[in-house]
Amino acid sequence: MSNKLHSKNKGLTNFQVRVITAVILLPIVVLASVLGGFWFLAFMLPVMSIGMLEFYVMEKDTTMQGSSLTGIPTGIIIALAFFFNIASLWQIALLVCAVLTLILEMFRQPKQFHRALAQVGITICGILYIAFPMTFLVSIRNSDPDGLVWIAVVYAITWGTDTFAYLTGRLFGKTKLAPLISPNKTVEGAIGGIFGAWIPTFLILIASGIFQPILIPIVLIGPFLAVGGDLFESALKRFFKIKDSYVKGLNLFPGHGGVLDRIDALLWVTTGIYLYLYLFGIV
Repeated sequence: MSNKLHSKNKGLTNFQVRVITAVILLPIVVLASVLGGFWFLAFMLPVMSIGMLEFYVMEKDTTMQGSSLTGIPTGIIIALAFFFNIASLWQIALLVCAVLTLILEMFRQPKQFHRALAQVGITICGILYIAFPMTFLVSIRNSDPDGLVWIAVVYAITWGTDTFAYLTGRLFGKTKLAPLISPNKTVEGAIGGIFGAWIPTFLILIASGIFQPILIPIVLIGPFLAVGGDLFESALKRFFKIKDSYVKGLNLFPGHGGVLDRIDALLWVTTGIYLYLYLFGIV
């Protein structure tokens, strides 16, 4: 998909490709979010699975590569456990995943127990990093009666930060934000992204009638989580010496890299908002 798009549109800039991709994908995301329930779950599970696959493939040819064979099914089970509100299921799934991964890796390399343990740890890390946040996103959408508003808040913070950071950085960016991790990101872009997220988020909360002072901290922190999530994924790619996270043949977001490149900020924002709302009994 990615190669065909680029070969047919060699004259397009990366920004133009990003816009085209966004125009195509945005209605799908919005429709799934509005429908909620099983439809939103059905949309998120493939995205989550590909994101996890990208994470595990990212580590290929290293001694710490996690197992997609056990990690991805476990992630799906965890999502279903939260969806159907079966707490014991996700806990059992994590335990079984750890045991099965250890057995699998010991079978492959019986004399490298420490390596097998490391691979168990990385497999669990993939679940914590991707599966749980995507599951939290489904849980946020399914929360009554304001699930759609909360999902809009998550999107406003994530997309607002990303979009305005990109635009502001292109127009005014001069000071490098983290040159060793992501050379193209600038302080000016980050500041633009933060304000670009705050404004629509507060407007959504006020317009929906659910704004309350207790929500101010998480709205203020949200854009910083988005920036942090973006930088974290960039650091992972730099550590494993890859440019984009996508797996060959599964590049769903041309111009944006892989699935992880597209949801890196979403993972951190979703986790922060879910835990905050859960802590105060809002969801």
